[in-house]
Amino acid sequence: MQRKETKMVEQVQNIKHRYGSKMLDEIILYFMRTILHLQKSGILDLPLEDSFAEPTKSFLSLAIELIIDGQPPEISALILDTEYDMILQQKEITKETVLGLRIIKELSWHIHYDEDCYGYILMTDNLWGNSVFEYASRTFYPNLPDGIKDKYHIHNLIKYVPQEMFRLEDY
Repeated sequence: MQRKETKMVEQVQNIKHRYGSKMLDEIILYFMRTILHLQKSGILDLPLEDSFAEPTKSFLSLAIELIIDGQPPEISALILDTEYDMILQQKEITKETVLGLRIIKELSWHIHYDEDCYGYILMTDNLWGNSVFEYASRTFYPNLPDGIKDKYHIHNLIKYVPQEMFRLEDY
């Protein structure tokens, strides 16, 4: 059994090594902050500031604009797919940027249209770097509603974090 667990850990580390990046971490952090703002005040505080380079910056702005405008899923999908395709056709683009654009599309989609906007972002944890895990444990997880903490067993993830380490207002 321990050999199987070791193999699984190695596979997760391999995925993080091959696909994880600082930019991907920043995108995931942006969406964690967005979720917390939506939870607190709806779309009033959106869009949040970001420091992304092009084409990530404009694609993220569009995705958030579609959330703010309340566009139906059919329209959002058409627009984001079109912009994604246009970006890929215009430039030579890195795997890191392609993955970043895809995760922007997926996160914005799930945040906007899923009844449970938390599930998808929590399922991306095999791609998270240390900065995302730190933010999640100090700010994101503790600010989630109790029902979500129960559903995703988040109480277990934060019960050993000392209260003084929480940064509950850091979003």
